[in-house]
Order: sequence, then structure tokens, then C-alpha cells
Amino acid sequence: MALLQKTVEQLDLRELTVTAAYDTEPFPNARSLMVIDERRYPWTFGYRITRRGRVLSGFHWQNFIRDNNVRVGDTVSIERNDGHDYQAPYKIEIIRNPRNSSGT
Repeated sequence: MALLQKTVEQLDLRELTVTAAYDTEPFPNARSLMVIDERRYPWTFGYRITRRGRVLSGFHWQNFIRDNNVRVGDTVSIERNDGHDYQAPYKIEIIRNPRNSSGT
């Protein structure tokens, strides 16, 4: 079950803001969040809590967006990693918006 699932908006390409509507379980109170992607590549995102919500940002977030060709309308999903082959406590997945397919 996803801890958060959010459809990417334009501002999320710079930093992902997770408001209460998308946040089903709080992440730990830390300055960074370590995740593993579908290719089993680890990422460490800057993480902070603001008045607007929880924010994932930083150099690694920008690289993750670029390397995974994340577009507005795609969905970011983060869930707990059940310990499968890597020490990251969370895993991240991009669910593609069919309208973003290269065939259109």
C-alpha cells in the first residue's frame, strides 16, 4: 500500500510538495529520505516539513525527475520497502499517464 501517491504538477518537477490529501502516513522526521526506484537505484532526496506539507527536493530529486523522464500528469508513488535486496526504507515508482506516451 502506498504511503503517498500524487499526480505530478508543474511545480512538483522542481520539488514535490505532499499535502495532507496525498499523505497517508507520515515519514520519519529527518532531513533526507532514502528510496530505491524500480531499477533498484538508490536516491536520497532532501526532505522537510513546511506549512504547505512535506517536501522532497534537492539535486537528487532533480536528477530523479530527469533520469526517469517524469512529466506533469504522471503519478509518484512511495511505499515501504519490505527489505527486498536493498537497505532503503522506501521504494518509489512512477505511474505513467497514458497521455504522456510518446505515441501521441
